[in-house]
Amino acid sequence: MTAIMKFNQLARPALICIFVAAAFALFAQPAPVKTVSKRPKVGLVLSGGGAKGFAYVGLLRVIQEAGLPIDYIGGSSIGSIIGGLYAIGYHPDTIEKMIRDQDWNSLLKDIVDRRFIAYEEKEYGENTVVKLPIRNKKLGLGSSMYQGQEVNLLLNKYFSPAYKTYDFSKLQTPFLCIGTNLFTGEGVVLNKGYLPMAIRASMSIPGYFSPTDYMGLYLVDGGVVNNYPVKEVKEMGAQIILGGDVQSGLYTTKEQLSSITAIADQITSYARIKANKVGDSLTDLKVRFKMEYGMMDFDKYDSIIAFGERVAREHFAEIKALADSLNAIEYKPLKKYTARPLDSVQVDSIIIRGNKHLGYAYFASVLKHKKNTKVAIKDLQNNIRKLYGSGYFQHVFYEFEQKNGKSNLVIEALESGPGSLGASVHFDNNYNVGLILSGTFRNVLGRNSKLFADLNIGMAPRLRVVYLLGFGGKAAVGLGTDFYEFKFGEYEGPDRINQLDFTNYKANLFFQYTFKNMVNLKAGFDYEYFRFRQDVDVDTSLLRFDNFQSYGTVYLSLNADSRDRPYFPRRGVRVTLRGEYVMPLSNDWSKEIFANAGVFYLKYEHNIPLSGKFTLQPGLFAGASVWDNNLPPLQHIFGVGGLCSENYIDQYVSFAGVQFIQKFGYYSAIVRMKLQYNVFQNLFLTARGDLGSDERKFEKVFQPESLMCGYGITAGYNSIIGPIELTLMGSNLNPQPMVFVNIGYNF
Repeated sequence: MTAIMKFNQLARPALICIFVAAAFALFAQPAPVKTVSKRPKVGLVLSGGGAKGFAYVGLLRVIQEAGLPIDYIGGSSIGSIIGGLYAIGYHPDTIEKMIRDQDWNSLLKDIVDRRFIAYEEKEYGENTVVKLPIRNKKLGLGSSMYQGQEVNLLLNKYFSPAYKTYDFSKLQTPFLCIGTNLFTGEGVVLNKGYLPMAIRASMSIPGYFSPTDYMGLYLVDGGVVNNYPVKEVKEMGAQIILGGDVQSGLYTTKEQLSSITAIADQITSYARIKANKVGDSLTDLKVRFKMEYGMMDFDKYDSIIAFGERVAREHFAEIKALADSLNAIEYKPLKKYTARPLDSVQVDSIIIRGNKHLGYAYFASVLKHKKNTKVAIKDLQNNIRKLYGSGYFQHVFYEFEQKNGKSNLVIEALESGPGSLGASVHFDNNYNVGLILSGTFRNVLGRNSKLFADLNIGMAPRLRVVYLLGFGGKAAVGLGTDFYEFKFGEYEGPDRINQLDFTNYKANLFFQYTFKNMVNLKAGFDYEYFRFRQDVDVDTSLLRFDNFQSYGTVYLSLNADSRDRPYFPRRGVRVTLRGEYVMPLSNDWSKEIFANAGVFYLKYEHNIPLSGKFTLQPGLFAGASVWDNNLPPLQHIFGVGGLCSENYIDQYVSFAGVQFIQKFGYYSAIVRMKLQYNVFQNLFLTARGDLGSDERKFEKVFQPESLMCGYGITAGYNSIIGPIELTLMGSNLNPQPMVFVNIGYNF
């Protein structure tokens, strides 16, 4: 049977008896006799089942079309979300729109829009495949894959109309949901407290989302022990139960257990079998949605909603019969389902909890909300994202606490541990293969401090360490070191005639100020100790550079990064504008070869979304050197070639069809154009063309014979280990086609 029709077996005969008795009293007696009947209460129970719960939209729509008022609602996991929204007055059409409006991949994986991520986190923290936290001086694993940061914000937004309701029985429709006590393994009825956090607890899938602290309890998904809380809704006062069930039951084949989520669902299903049997025995009318979709198929909401609508309509006659029977006893109109998220909330005070290293002033500098004012929900949520994007916190949750008739904004901030260690791998044709080890440490060397360290162990080794001490949320002073070594060729036309080994040790001191996490202004001083030498001594004039010498550089730079993602971006810009004054510090070099010099350059990349899946990506690089007699050192002039999007030296830029650093110059002007096409999900094709020159004399830059023209086509895949790219390219400098391979995050 597709539905459990205990209602037909029990409820309908009772109602028929009432109708017969009433008719007998009316026609068989000489005078009318008034019969008093009380309308039974209807409870709606929705099971958990992850994304499959989107099918409930169709069930709610059929309930409304049938004219069946619901008196009580209960649910677990996704059932608590959909049921809770209906309980506070959201229309099924509104709920469907909310489902369609979400970026489910970002939501479920705590992916925050890059505009909310601190600039230094984007600069140093986006190149790790595996990251393990350090806790209690040990390297370990987190309590879950994700904290549910974005889910918390979502629930706060959509359940904001009920933020003042502590007792869930006072909602438009009395409501409860189920959590599981992680200490005892017992189911917990959640019918009081802060509604968004109660639902957050009910849907905290073990291992996927972090457990929830709720009113002194430590809770995970209620579906672990009670995924269909009919008994609890009966105890609320419901006499007739209408159930919606999207559970898949136990899997029976190895093929069905081919993912971590399927195995986790199977394990937790054992404990809920008993509760399901109890629930089934107490259900009068059950609509079961048997589907092929999985609990994590959130991106298939269109198909699941359509399927749910189709199945629910198969039960329209049964639900309509129930509504008509109840209305025959006592007519009851449907409630108004017009709920909308609130725009703002009046806040009397702001309370920060959980912070240990960062004081109230830090939160105030980011939140910018004041006491006794209206707080816009959208602004609050974006500022919460900025706090989370700072990297200082595992999660930043908020709630509106009611106390003495006033609403307090409570920020619950769980600070990150002292640090984390990460690793990734990289290969490209320019720097070859490398294993990258990284470490990030926050608030270890002072409050509001960060320490980033990257070590590339490979054929082009590099060690980069940056320490930042912040002043509030925008300004910071920093210390850094950057040690690296790599090889590049010396060319005559397309032919390589020599190979040079470049080694540089750099230490720097700087001050930075960041605007809106997207624009970074930096001023500082670099000390460099470097050399470059030939692998084989071919050119005797280069022998003088075999010894290390030192330079100092004073610089000012303006950097901007508003891209939506670091690889295969769809929109946003990336800009570097830098001016520097380079001074030789080694006496034996300053007079013979190098001299004081000014160096200026602009690097600009723009991503413009076009119709469909196309993104236009124009770019520009322009630079010039100014000196008196001799030249600036090698790492401060402009090198062109290769196809790495990131180079150890910022003045070295890519150019299609040109060998790695095939061209050196003191004046450079390059324009580029790329057209990126998103073939399918994470698969991309990019056509590219570069045009420009890189010369040692300014007057030659714009001469036709100096122009380089490069072109290529790149197939790319945005994988879990970073971008995987294969490029076929060529240029007027190199007559033979060239292949470039890039695997993994840049370093």
